[in-house]
Amino acid sequence: MPKYEGKIYLAVLRNNLSYGSEIQKISGVPGPKVYETLSALIDKGLIYPSGDNPVRYQPLPLEDFVSNNVKKYKKISNYLLEHKDSISQNKYPNWLWQIQGYENLMDKAGEIIDKAEKSIMISFWYDDGVHVQKQLEAAIKRDVKIISNQMSERILSLGQVFTHDPSQIVENLHSSEFIMVVDDLYGMFAFKNQDQKIEGYNTSNQGIIRILDTYIRHDIYINRLISDFKEPVLRKYGRDLEGLLNL
Repeated sequence: MPKYEGKIYLAVLRNNLSYGSEIQKISGVPGPKVYETLSALIDKGLIYPSGDNPVRYQPLPLEDFVSNNVKKYKKISNYLLEHKDSISQNKYPNWLWQIQGYENLMDKAGEIIDKAEKSIMISFWYDDGVHVQKQLEAAIKRDVKIISNQMSERILSLGQVFTHDPSQIVENLHSSEFIMVVDDLYGMFAFKNQDQKIEGYNTSNQGIIRILDTYIRHDIYINRLISDFKEPVLRKYGRDLEGLLNL
């Protein structure tokens, strides 16, 4: 039930046979919205007009409202149970959900981490890692294996840590990236789009999850090779590895 409808229905329940002006005062709903909302409630059978000039309003009794909704949702539940065999049995649907807003992104990341039972593969910058640090630490206490690929010079001690050698290539290629795979069942990634705004997605699509997992693993092993053979690599390909990037 929309907010105004709930407030007005409750106001009429409290003060049976109310005038519109009384309903506005009791409910706190803005005047222009009162009669519009009353009309919507009348259409739904929750409020009944009584008399005229001026009209007074009386509510559907609360007991009837509750009873009607119990019957309504029981019918829906019974229908779904009768047709459950025709509903997809795919526990992890292939949808890709967009998430807008940085706080929403980090909240969703925390929710996904909380689901972890076996493993978390995660690649992040320090500030992003701080947002989900508590959830990752809780996952470690649940014996979840964590592999963290960290881009910043500042490091969070979370599971098996791999780092990038600080350079312009890291800034250019991985700016604002946040990538995560949980239990090979849930995936999430975020980045700066062409408008320099953060956007992100979460998914249970197994193809996308495999790509995200492979991306993180490749990033780790390339950086391990560069770290172990740094000078020969930089001599051959340049200090910012431009020889490898300019394809």
